[in-house]
Amino acid sequence: MIVDDIYSENYRRKLIEFNMRERPILSLKESLQNTGKKPGIIAEFKRKSPSGFRNKLNTDILKYFDSIKEIIAGISILTEPHYFCGDPLDARAVQCYSKPILIKDFISSRAMVKSSFMAGGDVFLLICDFLDYSTIKDLVKYGGSLGMEALVEVHDPGRIKNIFPAENVLIGYNRRNLRTLKMDDRAEDVYDILKSFDLPLILESGITSENIGKLHTERYDGLLIGSSILSGDEIR
Repeated sequence: MIVDDIYSENYRRKLIEFNMRERPILSLKESLQNTGKKPGIIAEFKRKSPSGFRNKLNTDILKYFDSIKEIIAGISILTEPHYFCGDPLDARAVQCYSKPILIKDFISSRAMVKSSFMAGGDVFLLICDFLDYSTIKDLVKYGGSLGMEALVEVHDPGRIKNIFPAENVLIGYNRRNLRTLKMDDRAEDVYDILKSFDLPLILESGITSENIGKLHTERYDGLLIGSSILSGDEIR
């Protein structure tokens, strides 16, 4: 499995060891609360993904965010280098927009959280389908000590038990099964459970102008959208 392979190779990753932060930490929670439109859009930049996406239209990261900065509440930067051609220097580049930056990666250690902070990230991703409760709890608390928020994401309803609810946590539901990379929507099965945490909820993956009206997006505080906007889909 691709994602399992990514986690198993994390110990080989070259991490950021010097501070590239150019501004104080910004809160994604506050940005979503203060956006003029609900749910707020978190726009993702990536070059490719194992699901088949290739970014051929918006390769210039600054030109891309210049074109959408007025409609977004946050920025997501995919930093995994092998399967996604990600680069943490992208996070450094987009600090100029004064939008909270989510480091979208397969984070599994305090060192990776610290690297996310050093790269300029404000929020980091933890995936319940691959990390246990004790690991998530430790990394959420460690991130909190740096002033960061954590997007704790789940797909498999059986992994909801791995969520550690804390003040600096947002909860994400990923419509994509990361083990099969197929869209395996269980939103109706998990929404009421996730809502009970009383934390901001983010809907992720496969959101387009064609299906956005069918996804009950009004339930969520934020939408994490990558491929469709990068491909020119005008989601407003």
